[in-house]
Amino acid sequence: MDVEKKEEILKSVQKKLTFFFPEFAGLYTPQAIEDGIDDGEILIKARDLLPYLQSAFFDNKVFEVELDGMTWVYFSRVHDDLPDLIEETVEGEIVLREPDYTPGDYLKKMTHLICLPLESGMGNLKIRNSQRIMLRFFTSTCAIEMGTVLQDLVVVRDLPVLRFGFPVIGRQVKGVRAYRAKMPEEGGFSLFIEGKHKRPSMTCRPIDISFLGMSFAVSKEDQKLFRVDETCRIRLFQDEEMKVQLSCTVRSIAKVRGHKGTEFTCGLQFDLPTRSAASAVEDIVTMVQRDHLKELAEKSEELGISLIQ
Repeated sequence: MDVEKKEEILKSVQKKLTFFFPEFAGLYTPQAIEDGIDDGEILIKARDLLPYLQSAFFDNKVFEVELDGMTWVYFSRVHDDLPDLIEETVEGEIVLREPDYTPGDYLKKMTHLICLPLESGMGNLKIRNSQRIMLRFFTSTCAIEMGTVLQDLVVVRDLPVLRFGFPVIGRQVKGVRAYRAKMPEEGGFSLFIEGKHKRPSMTCRPIDISFLGMSFAVSKEDQKLFRVDETCRIRLFQDEEMKVQLSCTVRSIAKVRGHKGTEFTCGLQFDLPTRSAASAVEDIVTMVQRDHLKELAEKSEELGISLIQ
């Protein structure tokens, strides 16, 4: 590559980085950008961003959305861009059939990105006038932040969704948060939360777990019984065998749009007073992460694409 062409590319990348990540504009010197591209910390090609978006779609991951650099974070999921059903006449009656389409195939075109409406819902109003949108995906080693813009509000199979342009720039950010290993529903895990005051004891479905805490799904009615910063006692079971018993602090209460409707969740921070308690949590996280990695490897082989944990 000649010097002039190289300088042109670096200036284009610098412009995108400065636009989508203005708070770090001073760090993006031509040399820093060149080093970042070589090290894989700055992603400038659509094909380098594609595996992260495919992983988010096939693993049903929640990701964060920031609008115009505001500190308030919204949540969403990657959705499929399903083609319309095909009308056919069979014995004088109109019937609908699925067209030939492989789930997630539209992502391979790298032209746009379909996402579910944001939670909280106020974000769906603010996003219409947003000039820059940052999507933050989490992996086992880092966060991947991508810059994009909203193309349109569209409807896919009667479901209102957000249509973004395919991200034009990405960057790796390490140390954003502890990695959370997804706990599969078929893994046999259940979370028992001891009752307290006016809140009865209840059993919930765990969503993910890290060395520091975990999140769980809860009904809309039961979510109202939890308060941020309150403490609770939990017991985590797998196939009716208790794996660990801990005191926790409620750190987050949220709702996230899912493919089957709105999901209500709570996030807990573990209190680990002893080394044995910490070790028990580490064993669970390691086991869950290993099983999830195996699940992703099998799915990657089946789909013929590389999914990232």
